[in-house]
Amino acid sequence: MEKYYRNQQIIDGELDNNQVMMHLDKGKYYGLNPVGKRIWELLETPCSFEEIIEILLGEFSVNRDICISEVQDFLDKSIKYDIIKKI
Repeated sequence: MEKYYRNQQIIDGELDNNQVMMHLDKGKYYGLNPVGKRIWELLETPCSFEEIIEILLGEFSVNRDICISEVQDFLDKSIKYDIIKKI
């Protein structure tokens, strides 16, 4: 089972209930909304896609299919921008 985790080259902090991050190697800044911020918090410890989905469904009022689609999109983009990695 694949697990996702944070890239250690990212430094982050909170600003107005949003997560702001900087990729040290690339010098790029990123911002996350509250749901993205929660996924980022979860990835402090490696998590599988299924674990992320189940936690978010328990914490947010969202349709399962929409949650799956949005989380997959978030993970795909985060991997593309080297914010997170998978093992």
